[in-house]
Amino acid sequence: MTSTSDPDTPTEGNSQKLPKGFAFVVFARFVSNVAYRMVFPFLPTIARGIGVSTATLGTTLALRDLVEISGPALGKLTDRQGTKRVMVAALCGLGMAACLQGASNGLVVFTFALIAISISKVSFDVGSSTWTGASVPFSDRSRAIGIVETTWAFSFIVGMPLAALLIRLGTWRTPFIAVSLLCLITSSALWVYLPSSSSSKGNTSGPQQWSTTTRLILIAMIALGTGHMMMLVTFATFLEDQHGVSTSGLGLVALIIGVAELVGSGGVALYGDRIGKTSVAKSALLLSLPLSLLLPLGNSTFGVALFIIAAWFVCTECVIVSMLSICTELDGKARGKMMGYVYAGWSMGRFFGAISGALLYEWKGINPVSYAMTGALIIGLMLVIIGFRRFEDSQARYGEVRS
Repeated sequence: MTSTSDPDTPTEGNSQKLPKGFAFVVFARFVSNVAYRMVFPFLPTIARGIGVSTATLGTTLALRDLVEISGPALGKLTDRQGTKRVMVAALCGLGMAACLQGASNGLVVFTFALIAISISKVSFDVGSSTWTGASVPFSDRSRAIGIVETTWAFSFIVGMPLAALLIRLGTWRTPFIAVSLLCLITSSALWVYLPSSSSSKGNTSGPQQWSTTTRLILIAMIALGTGHMMMLVTFATFLEDQHGVSTSGLGLVALIIGVAELVGSGGVALYGDRIGKTSVAKSALLLSLPLSLLLPLGNSTFGVALFIIAAWFVCTECVIVSMLSICTELDGKARGKMMGYVYAGWSMGRFFGAISGALLYEWKGINPVSYAMTGALIIGLMLVIIGFRRFEDSQARYGEVRS
């Protein structure tokens, strides 16, 4: 029997209780995000520790985005094995890889550990998003996905200061060992408290096929990932070059960005289902366009630059969380495989954005980066508008949307 309620129209007072084990999945996602992001703020310290230059270690990080294109294969594995097994195995993999990072004495071993971290992280992200999509009704999914995605911000706001404290108390290896133990403990909690029947199916209402809608949205994820990574790889250098921001100052900027991400994901968690997922994604993406285009105005004034960058991250986080909520419903019969393709598209875009953003900035500074980033987001917006229209039509055909 199909629902007669619109899964993407504003809802009031109909939020359902989140599923059993949800809190453990959220905490596990936080732990996995800390394990994944920890290398960025401490890149110079780690590079000295393993005896390589910062540039060399930074280059190896590009391998992570290439490895993360393995998402579709990991998604198929999720559909076959179930989300519980995949998430537990992924956390164990993260724990062992983090331990290997902490024990590394050279670039080869550390790079191998980075690759293992990436594969495990994508596996966990696909598993957790698939589990949420299968366990939470579409009408309440922005709230659930938004809560899960706040852990990305908290990993920076909470996790990185704790990692810095552990480095001061020990060495650069200490936080990796601590995260390794935390991953193994959390994986045990997931195994005990998640329902044993955690599969990738359930609450199915989508078209359940590879349609034009699906292809459009996946291509949009590549475009959005490209624009997102262009900002990520250039904002720190831009602030340092134009305004002389110190390393400690960049740490404060990173904290502000973490708060901005929290505002975006938290806002979608609170209001996304009420306003409508597609409406939030399109509106936030539309707002990000002038911010991208106006970024060169920050050349002269630090306050203007910081405001534009922070506001841009609020908007893009709203887009990401809303897009993930919608993508969990693109193929209800093979939700894991679909989310694997979603993360692979995002990673492919990030890879393109990392290369093009760095080259454009080195060529002419922030101006060409701003224009290219705006262009990528415009392409993403056009694809999202067309794809969402088709998505809403397909939902209507499946009885989920009232005309």
